[in-house]
Amino acid sequence: MNEITHRWNSYVLKGYGEKKVFNKNKVLFHQGETGKGFYYLTEGEVKISVISNEGHERTIDYVRQGELLGEQGFMNAPYATTAKTTTTSTLYFFSDQTFNSLCSEIPEASIVFTNSLIMKVRLLAESIVIINAPAEYRLAHFLYKLYRKTGEHNLKISQIALGHFIGTSRITIYKILKQLEQKGLIELKNRDIQLLNIEELESMLNLFFHSSSLSEKQKTTIKPPAI
Repeated sequence: MNEITHRWNSYVLKGYGEKKVFNKNKVLFHQGETGKGFYYLTEGEVKISVISNEGHERTIDYVRQGELLGEQGFMNAPYATTAKTTTTSTLYFFSDQTFNSLCSEIPEASIVFTNSLIMKVRLLAESIVIINAPAEYRLAHFLYKLYRKTGEHNLKISQIALGHFIGTSRITIYKILKQLEQKGLIELKNRDIQLLNIEELESMLNLFFHSSSLSEKQKTTIKPPAI
């Protein structure tokens, strides 16, 4: 259990947050909508998506139990993403007033919240960049994202679920996982994925992000030849 899950479970037990149960396919908030607060998920799953410049919806994350979502909506700021339940889900809604009351009683709550927000902003930026990347990088980033959010080196997730999350087939997932295992980045144990070398996984992703950044700069700086 990571710090966010541990802390927020205790806050809920103290009576903070408004319990809400939503059916499958319920939109919790839309990208650009004025924020009214944020949520803590205790049961179910929520899909996080963004609208591309071309107007297409692109899934960038799936929130699982024990995670916060919609942190950007604090203090009436606009939500940066759209959130929709993928199954019947139980969440606790924290309005600005509720969160301020929580922080007054337990000041450390603001630190936990801020750390989560900083991490989410970084992961959001990375997820948007990697949307159109080859499946190998999308999978590597998803595994790294799970590690960042849970703090666990041993990930309990099926290959079918991974395929669902990054939008590819289970066969492709299996092939990529075997490649990552051969590189010494992971080890497959039954249905678990053991992360062996976080530093190398970070280096692999940083190299991709760096090359993507250079590519974008070239697109904006190269001018057509004079006629």
